[in-house]
Amino acid sequence: MAKRDYGTGQLYIEFGSYYGRWRTADGRKLNRKVGKARVKGTSEGLTRAEAERRFRKMQEEEERTPTRSVSERRTVDDATDSLRRKLKIEGCRTSYLQGCESMQRVHISPRLGSKPVDRVTQTQVEDLAEEMLAQGKSPKTVRNVITFLHSVFEHAIDKRWATENPVRRATRPKRRRAGDADPDLLFLSVSELHRVVGAIPDEVVLREPAPTRRGRRGPAPPPPPDVLGPVLRIIILVAALTGLRQSELLGLRWRDVDWQAQRIRVRNTFVRGEHSGEGKSDLSTRRSVPMADVVAEALRHWLERTNYSAPDDLVFAHPQTGRPVDRSKVSRRFKRACKDAGVRVIPFKNLRHTFATRLAASGEPLRFIQEFLGHADSKTTQIYAHYAPSEHEVAMVNRAFAQDPDA
Repeated sequence: MAKRDYGTGQLYIEFGSYYGRWRTADGRKLNRKVGKARVKGTSEGLTRAEAERRFRKMQEEEERTPTRSVSERRTVDDATDSLRRKLKIEGCRTSYLQGCESMQRVHISPRLGSKPVDRVTQTQVEDLAEEMLAQGKSPKTVRNVITFLHSVFEHAIDKRWATENPVRRATRPKRRRAGDADPDLLFLSVSELHRVVGAIPDEVVLREPAPTRRGRRGPAPPPPPDVLGPVLRIIILVAALTGLRQSELLGLRWRDVDWQAQRIRVRNTFVRGEHSGEGKSDLSTRRSVPMADVVAEALRHWLERTNYSAPDDLVFAHPQTGRPVDRSKVSRRFKRACKDAGVRVIPFKNLRHTFATRLAASGEPLRFIQEFLGHADSKTTQIYAHYAPSEHEVAMVNRAFAQDPDA
C-alpha cells in the first residue's frame, strides 16, 4: 500500500475506531470518524488498508462538496431537535426522550443552542460543564448532559452539518466509583418514622381556602379536597420497611404482592410517565423483598379500602383516577410531614437507608441487604457496614490491651 503524501492528513485509532484528520484546500481543519477498527482474529471492522481507502475517499468527497454559507449553517438546537426526532422514530423509551428534551431546554439551549453546530469548540463544551458544576449540579448530571451533547455532534457529523465533535476530547467530571457515597447517611429512626406517618391525615380532608384577592367579585371557589393522605401514609411505611425505590413503589401491582410467601416481587417501575420495568431480568428490576408483619397488615387493610384492588391495579393508585401518584407530590408531602412531625427533613429516597441501616444494625449479612436493595455492585452496599454490630471486634481489641507485657 502506497504511503500518503506529506500534507494529506493523519489516520489514527482512538476508542476502538479509525479517525482521519486533515486540512482541506480552503484551509479548514477536519477530523472525522472513518469507521470501527478491526480487532485481530475477528472479521468485523476495517483493516488498516480499508481505512486508508475510505479516508482518501472522504477527503475527495469533501473537496467536491461546496462550503456552506453562513445562512446554510445549522445550529446546535437544529442538530439536537433532529437527533430527538431520530430517537423517537427508533422507538426509544418515553422517559429517555423526556430526559433528552429536558437536557436540551434547561442546559444546552441557553448556552449553546443558537451557535452554529460546526463552530462550537472544546473549550465551550468544557465551559458548559464548569458552569453547571458551579450552579450546584451533580457530576452525574453534568456527565449525562455532556454525553448527550456528544451524541448530538456525532449526529450532526452524520448529517454533514459539522466535521468535528468538540465533545470527544472535552474534560468531564469523573464518574463516582461504587462505595464512594457519603458514609454519614441521613435516615429516620423507627420512632421518627411512626411520627412522620402519624403527621399525615388518614382520611380525606378539606384544604384551607386561599385568601380572596382584593377587588375580586364573589367568594373564591373552594379548594379541592386532599385525597392523598391515606395512600401517602402507606407508601411511606412500605418504603421504609422494604427498601423499595420510589419508582418501584409507584409501579407496584397487587399481583406482585405474594401473601402466601409474604414477599413483594419487584417487576415494574414507573418513571416519567412510563412503566419501564416489566419484562426485564436484571437484579434491580427482578427481585423480591420480605414483607414484615406490619407491612402485610397495612397492605391488607389498604386492599379493603382502595377502589382499585384487581390483580393488575396499582397498589398505590391515585384514589380518584387509578393512575400512579405524582412522584413530586409524594416527595413534597413527605418532607412536609417530616417538618410537621418535628424530625429531620430527609429526601424520600433516604427511606431506603432507614431499611438498610436497621437490617445492618440487627446483624443481617450485607449480601442479604444487597439483594433486597437491588444493588448490582456489592461495594455500594458497603456503606451500611458501619452500622453492623461489632461485639467480636470490641472483644478483640479488649484482649489485645488486657495485659501490659511491660508492667
